[in-house]
Amino acid sequence: MNEKISLFFCSGNSDKEYHAQLEQSGALYVVALYVVNFQYGRRGSSLASGTKTSVPVPYVQAKKIYDKLVAEKIGKGYQAQASTNTTYQSAAPVSVPADVPMNRKIILDVSERCVLNPITSVPKVLHVPQLLNEINTDEVEQYLKDDAWGMQEKKNGTHKMLKKTSESFIVTNKKGISVGYPKSYEDAVSSLSSVHLDGEAIGDTFYVFDLLDCAGVDFRKLSYFIRHDSLLQFIDKSPFIKVVPLFIGYKAKKAEYNRLKKAEKEGVVFKRLDAIHTPGKAHKDMVKVKFYGELSARVAAGREGKNSIGLELLDEKGVWQFMGFCSVAPSKITSITTGDIVEIKYLYCHRGGHLYQPSFKEPRSDVDLSECTMSQIKYKAEED
Repeated sequence: MNEKISLFFCSGNSDKEYHAQLEQSGALYVVALYVVNFQYGRRGSSLASGTKTSVPVPYVQAKKIYDKLVAEKIGKGYQAQASTNTTYQSAAPVSVPADVPMNRKIILDVSERCVLNPITSVPKVLHVPQLLNEINTDEVEQYLKDDAWGMQEKKNGTHKMLKKTSESFIVTNKKGISVGYPKSYEDAVSSLSSVHLDGEAIGDTFYVFDLLDCAGVDFRKLSYFIRHDSLLQFIDKSPFIKVVPLFIGYKAKKAEYNRLKKAEKEGVVFKRLDAIHTPGKAHKDMVKVKFYGELSARVAAGREGKNSIGLELLDEKGVWQFMGFCSVAPSKITSITTGDIVEIKYLYCHRGGHLYQPSFKEPRSDVDLSECTMSQIKYKAEED
């Protein structure tokens, strides 16, 4: 269903030509995606080019854009003539990848200074990310089999958003509050006039999985499939910002799921490929499953003479319950005090018991005490 037209306008000293094309550019499942490109200028001279679709869109939407464009030009006095076989150079469209993107080699050998964003005494909420809802492992198979869902590795980092404009550069946490960041993040997007990314921060590397806007183009209302593909086009040019691969189809998702689980990674995230970006918890569009338990706890006194901390959680009556001790490396325990909030990984927990094999992950400044509840616990299924 590709279309093209050549239009010409000749009046007085004006002798102009205008060419437009409606062309297929990839597909999402069985739905073909299209772009609308154009070229214009004085007849016989070098033509300027552009596009009316910053990313590929379904045919019906592209056809409306194309028809409106042609109607506007004809309304201004342009007349159609037989199209030549000349191929015009258009602005590069964002195409849908033919196969699943693979991991790139990541360089982590450069240490950058930490830049602190300006924060007032009362933190201001700036940009709230899209948050995940957790599912049980027994629900995984249905998401693996459903082709409407893509899958990504859940990185073992801290949820952050990166936003650059012509006036500023800022990084926010999952609460939308400005936080410090490695200067490598800012350097990595220096070539872009503006960009807004969502991802996980691990040391000097930002693992990005969503694109909200870039170079003045708003991607929020586009499908996640297109947003991720656009990331591959615009980002992923630096060793310090890496796009998290997206796996599509049962065979690819199942193989990657098994690989990640065998490698004892944190878990996976399932995302609806047709979903738009929704701040906060998108209950129907994004879910996660972890291969081990993880929760936020309040720090209590540790074992005397040991490099350890106690862990406490709020029960349903609002009473703090002791959940066991957790060892912490000597280099990290000096920065932790009673009453702090920390993130803990654990193997399992029996009802009425303590966390089994808890391990310290990191301090959490973006979590409130009210979130340190018993409801976070994944209890081990009891045998008959």
